[in-house]
Amino acid sequence: MNINATLLNYYLLCHRKMWLHAHAIRMEHTSDVVYEGKLIGETTYPQRAERYQEVEVSVERPEGALTAKIDFYDPQAGVVHEVKKSAARELAHVAQVQFYLYVLRRNGVRAEYGIIEYPRLRQTERVELDAEGERQVERWIGEVEALLKQEQCPPLLPKSKCKACSYFDFCWTSEPDRDLGD
Repeated sequence: MNINATLLNYYLLCHRKMWLHAHAIRMEHTSDVVYEGKLIGETTYPQRAERYQEVEVSVERPEGALTAKIDFYDPQAGVVHEVKKSAARELAHVAQVQFYLYVLRRNGVRAEYGIIEYPRLRQTERVELDAEGERQVERWIGEVEALLKQEQCPPLLPKSKCKACSYFDFCWTSEPDRDLGD
C-alpha cells in the first residue's frame, strides 16, 4: 500500500481516521474546517507561486510507494514550506514536514529543512530531520503499514477529541449519545 503525508498526519491524530481515509472513505469534502484550511493555504501567501514550486515525488519500495505532494518548495535553498490553519502546533504537522524531507532526500533532492507557517498565530516553526528523525519517520511508516493491514477499522477516540474532525458524523452518528472516556 502506498503511504503519503496525509496518512502519516492522520495516523498521529487518529488511527481510525487514517484507516478510513486509506480505505477510500473520504469525508474532507464535507468539512468547513478542511475547506477553511485549504483557503488559508491558497490565499495567505499569493506571491509564493512565483518564487517556489509545487513538487510531487515518490519512493518506490516493495511494500508500496512513499509519495509526497509538497505545495511550496524552494529549490534554491532546499526548504519545504507548509502552511497550517490550526491555532495549535501539533506533532502531526512536524511529522508531515519530516516525511516530505525524508522522501525528497530518498530521491536525491536537496532538502535542508522545513518551515511550518501558522498565519493565525503569526508564527513559524523550523523543522529539522536528523538521523534520529529519519529513524522515527521509518517507524511511523511501519506503524501505518501495520494498521492498514488490519481488516477492522480501529476504535473510536473519546468524543471530545473528535468534535472538529471531518469524520465526526461518520464515526458518531450510529453511536449512542455517550462520551466514551470524557
